[in-house]
Amino acid sequence: MKQDSQKEMRKQMFDRMEAELQKTCKPEERMFALHPDEDHIIVSHALFLMMSKPLAVKLPTLKGLYLLRKLEKEMLAAYLTESDGFPELLRYCNLLYEVFPYELAAAARNAAIASKVRKLQAIGMVAAGYGGDMEDDTVDDILDDMDFDRNSKVRSHVIERMMPQLNQLVEQEKIY
Repeated sequence: MKQDSQKEMRKQMFDRMEAELQKTCKPEERMFALHPDEDHIIVSHALFLMMSKPLAVKLPTLKGLYLLRKLEKEMLAAYLTESDGFPELLRYCNLLYEVFPYELAAAARNAAIASKVRKLQAIGMVAAGYGGDMEDDTVDDILDDMDFDRNSKVRSHVIERMMPQLNQLVEQEKIY
């Protein structure tokens, strides 16, 4: 019973968030608007989750980062287990990804964490951009490879092998 009320509260919160977002951002301007399909969006979230892991520990005050990563983990697990909750979790992740830059912009004013926040901004751009532009075969390879490790955490060896290239893209994005 308590879990159902928490899910309903979460749903209402995300409904309000989406309504506010629709007031300020046209659908064609949204982060994943140019992604060719849902699979590319899922891969973008997987990329962000894996790429942001080192910074998540260093930026514990960013509640949006914590929540986004938590929901991305839940969403990817729901995807892998073909859970009925997957579409809703993907929607939540997409909404959080859309509003996350606002939290980062505010956090960037803190000189103590500004460089880490800039790197996190670059990671967000690379994950969304690279995931959206990725070849369909590579997307399929990542999704086929994705599984749980022995600790029940989502893992992808394909993404792990891509990390050096992705980190170079992040460094280039930071320059811009």
